Amino acid sequence: MPDTLTLLLIGVLMLIASVVSFVVMGFRQLCRTNSLARKAHEMELHFSHSDLFDVPRRYRGFALISNGHGARAYNVTHGHIRSVPVRAFDFRYEVGHAIRRTTRHYAVTAVQTRLELGKLIMWHVDDAQAAPLLSDPESRRIGKWLCTGDLGLARALIGAGGPLADESVSIEVRNNTIMFCLPIEKRRQDYSESLRSVDSMLGRIEEHCAQ
Repeated sequence: MPDTLTLLLIGVLMLIASVVSFVVMGFRQLCRTNSLARKAHEMELHFSHSDLFDVPRRYRGFALISNGHGARAYNVTHGHIRSVPVRAFDFRYEVGHAIRRTTRHYAVTAVQTRLELGKLIMWHVDDAQAAPLLSDPESRRIGKWLCTGDLGLARALIGAGGPLADESVSIEVRNNTIMFCLPIEKRRQDYSESLRSVDSMLGRIEEHCAQ
């Protein structure tokens, strides 16, 4: 009988711990959503907790978005900066299956420029485990990034500073769209700095294209 009571008590405690864990996670997510909504308002942009743009389909040509399975976007900020459309969002996807399944989280900013920029992938070495170009023999190391594509554009983006100076931000460029990808290791990290740097980044890119 004591063994049965002990097992029952352990089960109850595990259930309580699970409930508390879910409550804490929900509270943190609510705080993050409210923080991003406030920052969007400060930048005179719009905010939606849900994905209004079907991000996995719209950006499926990008390496990060097409990685893994179970892709989902949420906490979406959208609007215009310097008259160009911007969309920033929290993004998650899964790799592996069953007990080997891992969920990866990113804060992503996509900027649709008026320029034809070709292709570029520059992946931060701190996020090398998720790099889509490690096996590419043409990739080159420039600073903290593994790069393939327009290396001149890569140097221009690195020179623009912004979030690239301090964070583990990776960038992918396809045609006229630039995507900034920041792996979320701590919940305080978000895409706001990438959004705030869009104006200076665009100026640097226009200088590069004019050369």
